[in-house]
Amino acid sequence: MGKIINTQAKKLYKDYSTEVQNYMWAVHSYLQKKFNGINDEWVMSLMMLADNLEMFIQCRKQIKDTGLMITNRFNVLEKNPLIKVQNDAQIQIVKLLNEFALTPKSAEKIKEVEEEDNSPLTQFLNENNKEVR
Repeated sequence: MGKIINTQAKKLYKDYSTEVQNYMWAVHSYLQKKFNGINDEWVMSLMMLADNLEMFIQCRKQIKDTGLMITNRFNVLEKNPLIKVQNDAQIQIVKLLNEFALTPKSAEKIKEVEEEDNSPLTQFLNENNKEVR
């Protein structure tokens, strides 16, 4: 598999809002620095992140305009249905951010795993495992 280059990354997000484009460009820059590039197999997950960010932002703007409560066709006040859509998008965003270690908590977990891999206990177990084979 190849790696995504900067010009390809810009083309991926050209149809999204400026806010999403800027965020995704920052994500791409971060991933390129951290992993020395972006693998092709990551592209769909990154596009799902962009889709959910776009949906979240659109819902947020619409809810701001129409309010938390709306009047339905029977003239009854009810919770804006976009709140559920926004919450669902938010859940997906958090999951995808965790997948790429883009939250402080998920980045810390990766750091802990890397430290465990270099621990004296892990080195000892790996050496003993080689001797058994």
